[in-house]
Amino acid sequence: MQLIPRRRAKKRNIAASLAAATCSLLGSAVPGPSITAEERRNWQFDTAFLYYGESDQRVDDYSLSTWARRTFDRGRSLALRLGVDALTGASPSGAVQAATPQTFTTPSGHGTYITPPGETPLDPTFLDTRFALSGDWELPLARQSRATVGASYSTEYDYTHFGANATFARDFNQRNTTLSAGLAFAAEGIDPVGGAPIPFAPMLDPGGTGNKRGSDSKSVTDLLVGVTQVLGPRTIAQFNYSFSRSSGYLNDPYKLLSVVDPVTGDPVPGTGALDLYLFENRPDSRTKHSLFAELRQHMGRDILNGAYRFMTDDWGIQSHTIEFRYRWRMTGWYLQPHVRYYVQSAADFYESQLFDGDPLPKYATADSRLGRFDALTLGLKYGRPSGDGKEWAVRVEYYEQSGRAPPGSDVGSLAGFDLYPGLSAVFIQVGYQFGL
Repeated sequence: MQLIPRRRAKKRNIAASLAAATCSLLGSAVPGPSITAEERRNWQFDTAFLYYGESDQRVDDYSLSTWARRTFDRGRSLALRLGVDALTGASPSGAVQAATPQTFTTPSGHGTYITPPGETPLDPTFLDTRFALSGDWELPLARQSRATVGASYSTEYDYTHFGANATFARDFNQRNTTLSAGLAFAAEGIDPVGGAPIPFAPMLDPGGTGNKRGSDSKSVTDLLVGVTQVLGPRTIAQFNYSFSRSSGYLNDPYKLLSVVDPVTGDPVPGTGALDLYLFENRPDSRTKHSLFAELRQHMGRDILNGAYRFMTDDWGIQSHTIEFRYRWRMTGWYLQPHVRYYVQSAADFYESQLFDGDPLPKYATADSRLGRFDALTLGLKYGRPSGDGKEWAVRVEYYEQSGRAPPGSDVGSLAGFDLYPGLSAVFIQVGYQFGL
């Protein structure tokens, strides 16, 4: 969204940017700026290549995406997005470190891998390729209102997504105020390698199948309402509330919990030749509420963008996100520093490990994404726009995450280990925008 003086705000469709943000939150992202009458072309393209790499030889992600928008007469437009992701590397299994080597069965159930003493157990078989396609059709309903309808599809080797969304936007106050509402629904199928584990079933030796079942599914419903307001000749604010309800199979089929001795902290023997590791169990529903506020200030040639998001859910997680961007516009190019700070509390059922002899809880997970942690992102984007609507840009960001294990987790030998090991990662993105 570009900021403009008030005398031109009446001619500017500022609600298109809100519709794009709404679709993004509802799972049908429409990246890139909205198109004005002056900028209108038959097709507008935004292409990008992204590399994401984690420390300690963990996950690498290579991603290609293309966004295309065709503008028609009478305010109608079609937006399409195609994305391809290839992920490789090692992913934490959820098991804790140990003073002795640990042996795990691969997700397929046909092989094993060994984690050396003192190291975080990582599944080296992690591999995934994702294809995603989405489309949105926007059309005016009246002079100051419009609707967007869309659909999305994505597939991975163990996951399939089908989604549909709709957004309605209405302008008021000489187009200086825009109200928007959106609804999205997704049906997702999960077909894990080796089958979906039975909750709290133990890991078995290679060839064992009594701890797995077939495929499963879940559904997600999202609702968003928001308002965009022109506060002055150079200031725009946006406020959103979003509601999300997930139900069905919400476990991560590849996450484990170690069962350890409550005194020594060492793994206890399981069935066969393995120590005792249990597959996680999460509730079969999750409700999330989010509040989002954003302020954009045009400062002469530069633009300052600040945003805050609060999220809470019925799993006991609360999170806060603060984000700032500042675009320095020079002659023929710009620099945009980026700072993002995120902090969240742990889910009510998050545990680093389970203790032998304790009653089995109703729910438990050792997935670090549901633990208590904070994260800092620092980035810088360099772009070179041209007068004919073309632009290429390079973005580099560094991500640092650190967390905390639940109180009482560091018993015996576990006191010498980091039960919530930190994570650092690098993002590198190269993008090119053009019109035809």
